[in-house]
Amino acid sequence: MGDRFENGIAYNSGARLIYPFSRDLHRIIEAVGVTSSLVPLRRLSALCTSPGGPYSIELMPSSRALLTPGLPLGERCRLIRAALTLRARKRQVDPDWAVSALAWDDVTLADCIREEIGDGVLKRMIEPVFRGTRSFDADSISALFYQSTMPHLVGEDTVFTLAGGMGQLCTALADRLPVETGVAVTAVEPHADRCVVTLADGRELSTDYVVIATEGARIAPLLVRPSLEEREMLAAIRYNALGIAHFAVAGSLEPGIEFAMRDSPTRIATYQQLNAAPRQGRPNAQVYCQLTPEAIRQVQVQCATDRLDEWVIDEVRARIPDFDQRRLSTVNQWIAHKIPIFYPGYGHRLRRFLDWQDAGKSRIRYCGDWMSQALLGGACASGVRVAAQIAGK
Repeated sequence: MGDRFENGIAYNSGARLIYPFSRDLHRIIEAVGVTSSLVPLRRLSALCTSPGGPYSIELMPSSRALLTPGLPLGERCRLIRAALTLRARKRQVDPDWAVSALAWDDVTLADCIREEIGDGVLKRMIEPVFRGTRSFDADSISALFYQSTMPHLVGEDTVFTLAGGMGQLCTALADRLPVETGVAVTAVEPHADRCVVTLADGRELSTDYVVIATEGARIAPLLVRPSLEEREMLAAIRYNALGIAHFAVAGSLEPGIEFAMRDSPTRIATYQQLNAAPRQGRPNAQVYCQLTPEAIRQVQVQCATDRLDEWVIDEVRARIPDFDQRRLSTVNQWIAHKIPIFYPGYGHRLRRFLDWQDAGKSRIRYCGDWMSQALLGGACASGVRVAAQIAGK
């Protein structure tokens, strides 16, 4: 998580929201003294474009979801039943740990929603939000994320961001200990009584433990003599990619955010307009265009990750007729490893690996969202867990 400023454009490099249910994350926020910087965002909603016209969609589920157009009466009734069932399951699952809902590890999110509620809710409510906020395909991920987080979201209406930017938390943490940045690690080798970390400049560091908290997809090349458990786990990790085109625009814009149904003829999964906010580090009005999962795959095939704006520019012009005259600058943001994909079966493999790590058989410890939940809170929870293990608690 962090903040970037480039070509007059302010944007996030990671997480954008903090959920109220992430206990370890909120303990960290309190411990480093930034609780006063939490900014509540209540009743977040967005327009959703569809072949039949736009409609309102909620990011935090409530009774207003029953007003979603195009849903058959039977699905509206099953939606109520599903909400009550999820809420009743709140104490049985931990939203920071996907493996707390292992019973749904072998079923896709799409199949889960179709069976429990119906295809209309899947297409008009679930897919637009999951594609727009996380670039997830409901037919490719398991139901773990949904079944472990939704019991803690039903009936809630508030999420948070940080005044001054999401990077404020990292800065506050770094103020409490020495941090050396810009250091490339080339190898991590465990021994019976220590670990040796080799750096790109040739230096070697000897430590009692090594905690690896980078993206799971980047870990395997670092390990010298990995165990069978490590090889199998790391080989199972998958991430999605994310492509976003940011534009700075002269003058003002009507603030708003839009998602799109899968069937909509668009390359933009999330379209957002932001007005200038100089005190918040945003000197110009901005347009945010997150590509659809289908467009992202096409970008990868055509090696066009540095030209994301070309994929959405015509749609932006259609929304802002004088866009070419008002356009000030552009930033193409490509994130090769954005969010870990908890596909069907991943949860059981992760559960076995967590048990192996908990047994303390290695001086290398792992944490991150791929070890817990595809959320900032999950990444923090896994770090807290590893810290407690090393401290012997």
